[in-house]
Amino acid sequence: MKNRLSLKIIAIILIISALFLFTACGNKQDPSVPPSHDNALTSKVVLFIGDGMGPNHVYNTELYTGASLYFSSFTTKTEVDTNSASGLTDSSAAATAMATGVRVKNGTLALDSSGNAIVSITELAKTDGYGTGVVTSDEITGATPSGFSAHAKSRNNSAEILLSQKDAKLDLLLGSGDYSSVYPNLFAEQGWTWANKFSEVNTEQKRFVATFSGVGHSNGTDDKPTLTQLASYAIDYMEANYPTGYFLMIEGAKIDKASHSGDISEMMLNQIDFSEAIKTVDQKLSAIGGGYSIIVTADHETGGLQKANSKAEITDDLYTTTGHTDTKVGLYFKSTLTTIPEIINKEAILNTDIFLLCKQLLGIA
Repeated sequence: MKNRLSLKIIAIILIISALFLFTACGNKQDPSVPPSHDNALTSKVVLFIGDGMGPNHVYNTELYTGASLYFSSFTTKTEVDTNSASGLTDSSAAATAMATGVRVKNGTLALDSSGNAIVSITELAKTDGYGTGVVTSDEITGATPSGFSAHAKSRNNSAEILLSQKDAKLDLLLGSGDYSSVYPNLFAEQGWTWANKFSEVNTEQKRFVATFSGVGHSNGTDDKPTLTQLASYAIDYMEANYPTGYFLMIEGAKIDKASHSGDISEMMLNQIDFSEAIKTVDQKLSAIGGGYSIIVTADHETGGLQKANSKAEITDDLYTTTGHTDTKVGLYFKSTLTTIPEIINKEAILNTDIFLLCKQLLGIA
């Protein structure tokens, strides 16, 4: 009798255990099945940031070339207040505001006033199963790319930034800079593949970082590709690895650098390449099909650039300062959505609203 009772108890335990395991396994997501992103309005979001690009940078470039920049045709437009917790912003605080939805003091990268990390849109997107990437024509430790890929006390501490980027919830990181002495090996420990030539980039690696001797605005080479080439490759990479959805931040950094130097010709050349990168991404996504959104904006205005009345007036003298200003910048939005998100359907927004817009588009709670 005891033996029969023992067998019954064992059988019951086995059945309960089996049911528990079945339920547990049933609640696990099969890693071979890509996430559906059912809550997303558009599961592919590309945020373009023209560093330093104020409204007159756009206007004067169009006046000089006699042609509209590609993103000027986007029908949804608004203005963005770019200030930081310090008042007049720098690029690190501006990037943090757009990446995290929090205004911080200048010089800080995605850290609050107590030094605690503020979660960014790339981190949230990665947690939700999206592909994530950061592309820049600057060094990868530049303030804007770092705001979306690192947490650091100072924008000037490249070592701190790189060590944070190494552990970032990021799949793709492209830009310039020579870090060959130590960092490729450290990144490799976290599953990154590192390249220094454009011919070496591919879509087969799950985590890919590439830094070149520079990123130019025209006549791209193996050592110095253009922003348009990097943007095109970034889409190819994401479509190969995360076809159901991804978030990309692509920065045209040298609009700002040329404006700090008061070089309007160089500014316009970089402005044109930035526009061409946007056109290339839009055309690629349109050909692929499915839902996507493109956001084009700036972190701040640089140079206090005045508006010219004629092409002949477009000279370096239009710059009134070598620094940043609090001039509101433009936001241009294109999407497969039929209804424009309410958050940008107004005359002006805050830079922190860009974080909220990206979250809403990706369906992130």
